[in-house]
Amino acid sequence: MPVAASAILQVPWVEALLPAGRRAGIITADSSNLTPAHLVATGVAPDAPIAGTEGGRALTRTFTDKESEYDWADCEADLVDAGRRLLEERPEVGAFVLECTNMPPFGTALADAFGLPVYDVYTMINWFQMGLRPTRFQRHAHVQAADWQPNQAAE
Repeated sequence: MPVAASAILQVPWVEALLPAGRRAGIITADSSNLTPAHLVATGVAPDAPIAGTEGGRALTRTFTDKESEYDWADCEADLVDAGRRLLEERPEVGAFVLECTNMPPFGTALADAFGLPVYDVYTMINWFQMGLRPTRFQRHAHVQAADWQPNQAAE
């Protein structure tokens, strides 16, 4: 049974859609825990741009160190700060992939701050689920497959 367990599986997909020379930057709660072995195992180049939120106001402390209370704005600020550092260090970044499963609620702050696409475990699970259960489109009664001709597609 396939398992969609890590948002960084999306890095090669995202990079395939970016303009030439642009990269997907990975933001994680603790950059020291994301090793080249993790990257290679998920099809990501070992030199991928990575930034962590460790040392920030709340995000890493809350979700890695298991603090019970946090401030939403502080978590957003930590993510934006990590994104800013990543863009300063690696200007080729053209999109962000959030590695930590607790980051998706704060991803809009990152998109708003930099105007770049943001992918996370939520975007990955939605994609994965859509493949398991494709959208059903309504078929109109007046359009039958036998009635369609290839030259009609342009009309």
